[in-house]
Amino acid sequence: MASIRKYSTTKANKWRVDWRKPGSRDKASMTFDTEAEARMWKTMLDETGSDVIEAGRRWNAAQSKDETIEDLVTEYIAFQSRGDSRTLKDYQALQRNHITNEIGWKSAASVEAKDLRKYVKTLLAKKLSPKTIRNIFTIVSAAFNLAVQDRRVQANPCTGVRLPTLIKTEPPIIAQRDIDVIMKAIDPHFSLLIRTLAGTGLRWSESEALLCSDLYHRNGVTYIRVSKAMKGTGKGRHPGPPKTPAADRDIALDDDLAEALVNHVKLRSLDDHMFTMKRGGKMSYLGFTAKYLIPTVERKDVDVNSTIRCHSFRHYHASVLVAAGVDPIKVAQRLGHTDTTITLNRYSHLRPGADFETLQALNGIWGDNNEPVDPGAAAQSDDASAFLGSILNGS
Repeated sequence: MASIRKYSTTKANKWRVDWRKPGSRDKASMTFDTEAEARMWKTMLDETGSDVIEAGRRWNAAQSKDETIEDLVTEYIAFQSRGDSRTLKDYQALQRNHITNEIGWKSAASVEAKDLRKYVKTLLAKKLSPKTIRNIFTIVSAAFNLAVQDRRVQANPCTGVRLPTLIKTEPPIIAQRDIDVIMKAIDPHFSLLIRTLAGTGLRWSESEALLCSDLYHRNGVTYIRVSKAMKGTGKGRHPGPPKTPAADRDIALDDDLAEALVNHVKLRSLDDHMFTMKRGGKMSYLGFTAKYLIPTVERKDVDVNSTIRCHSFRHYHASVLVAAGVDPIKVAQRLGHTDTTITLNRYSHLRPGADFETLQALNGIWGDNNEPVDPGAAAQSDDASAFLGSILNGS
């Protein structure tokens, strides 16, 4: 690691950067007129393992007046965040930790695909998860796309660069019995909140922003109107637009939940938040999960208790709807998904009778026997084994 030492001359202050040459104990140094320059050179030495030639390349690129990748990314993040402080902070953290010192100094117009492939290897060497690497690369690629649209660079060098495979795992599904246990065991003040999350599939930020006036009746059905979600972090959280245009929706309530919520809001004013912390303040995700939800599931030994969070109730809601045979389009609309792709990719394996519908269609096309397959005759594991065995044996 290089070090900086400040010293004074008869005319001005100077800053000297000292480092050891790679592979030896010999020392080298360089003097700068400003502390900022000294710190920049130290950073470049540290990032390159004191490789003076590579550090010099970075130094020259940083001093150039050409637009750098850092410039493109900074502009893109400001454009993409659209006033969402949480998104802005998340993107800036990725930029600061994994883009600025790695490739941010490079000239945007001269960077090539081979530079981006090397960049991916650098991120892998930092032992980042495939998902994090993809998130970082998405920002860089999107920044180049924006520059291409403005004709500031000719092409996006990220195109075609292979990224680490993202292994998708199915999130554990909380069972109905576990929800019943949590509702009974948690502080009674939050029991209806759990019931609402599980019965509507609301995102946490949407439930935070609900007002009593968002509950209404139409044609004999009770609805929750989702037109806002909480944005920002900490005490600065404030209501804003939903996550996507599709998230602006009305959610029909089952009779049991509708009655409970109607009785709940009768005790409040229309402008009050539908759900609050126990002392009446705005809901806090960290406060609720750390003080109430997690201790409850751990105390009651709820299944998958190590992974259950507020989003688990949304996942449960979607799962039971798909398992009950509800049209995926309707499920997507209820959850506020932009399209059915998200819904189908995550939950379609839960749909009952899907294999039998496929067989029925195939029989109708190629089979001599066009008798419909009974979708209710779901094969048990033994039946499935016998069925496959008969095919393999030619019977």
